[in-house]
Amino acid sequence: MATSFQTSTTGITPVFPLWEAPLPQTAWVDRNGETWVPAGHTAAGELIVACPEPLNEDDRGEGPSFPWTLGMVERAFGPLTARADVEERRLVEVDTKFLELYGPDQSRWKHWQVDTYLDAMTRVHAEFTPAVAA
Repeated sequence: MATSFQTSTTGITPVFPLWEAPLPQTAWVDRNGETWVPAGHTAAGELIVACPEPLNEDDRGEGPSFPWTLGMVERAFGPLTARADVEERRLVEVDTKFLELYGPDQSRWKHWQVDTYLDAMTRVHAEFTPAVAA
């Protein structure tokens, strides 16, 4: 039996050729801290990914990018980790640090301690928020 999120409102499940399938919303981070995002599919249906903002200036350029497949990136720069997992891990690190500094009972923290904690958590979220083009 299909669950509600597997069946469309029309009852017809859409079928796409692999190269036309909707791109996943996942982004990956490689061992060097570079972020890779879905950019299309090969004719055989393999996911193509791109690194839109390389950390190394020499890797930036004009024009079309080399069509890196997810498997090629994994072999060359892996292991890859889902970006959401990296963000969650960073948030846990910050949370643990503050619990060790100020104690586990947050209701006993002073206002400045709470403000410092919230600022640190906001900075972590900002690291993972996509930059908005001006």
